[in-house]
Amino acid sequence: MAKKKDNDAEAVEEGAEGKKSKKGLLIIIIIAVLLLGGGGFGAYWFLLRTPPPTAEELAEIEAAKTPEPVILPVFALKPFVVNLADKKRRYLKVTMKLELSNEELLEEIDKRRAQLRDVVLTLLSSKTAAEIGTMEGKFLLRQDIIKRVNVSLVTGKVTKVYWEEFVIQ
Repeated sequence: MAKKKDNDAEAVEEGAEGKKSKKGLLIIIIIAVLLLGGGGFGAYWFLLRTPPPTAEELAEIEAAKTPEPVILPVFALKPFVVNLADKKRRYLKVTMKLELSNEELLEEIDKRRAQLRDVVLTLLSSKTAAEIGTMEGKFLLRQDIIKRVNVSLVTGKVTKVYWEEFVIQ
């Protein structure tokens, strides 16, 4: 029995030593993980992280996002007075301005003024009062003018037509 007690005592001592060594190993692993994690976070924070932008940098970013409004050149045409294609005698008086895609186009339009007026006069006189009397008709007329005028232009194009006066009588 004495031998059995000695064996039991040795087993208890070995179990205690095994538990102590497992606890020590677990503590060492936890400390190592914390140190490595802290080191990795510190390296990111001090070396890899980009600092937040300053107020000046934020203002520059906002200015770059907001495009400056572009004011395109406008060419005024002399008023047009035409007979409409109605069975009754009806007249149309139109004054319009053409918005151009660039400054160089101003010179070209000035040189081709007679050609452009002819294109617009022919188009206007082919319309009836019913066709151009509505908002939709005026919108379609604008589109037709833009298409027909742009065929003649080389250095740019007409982007919009603005009515200054539009009278059907």
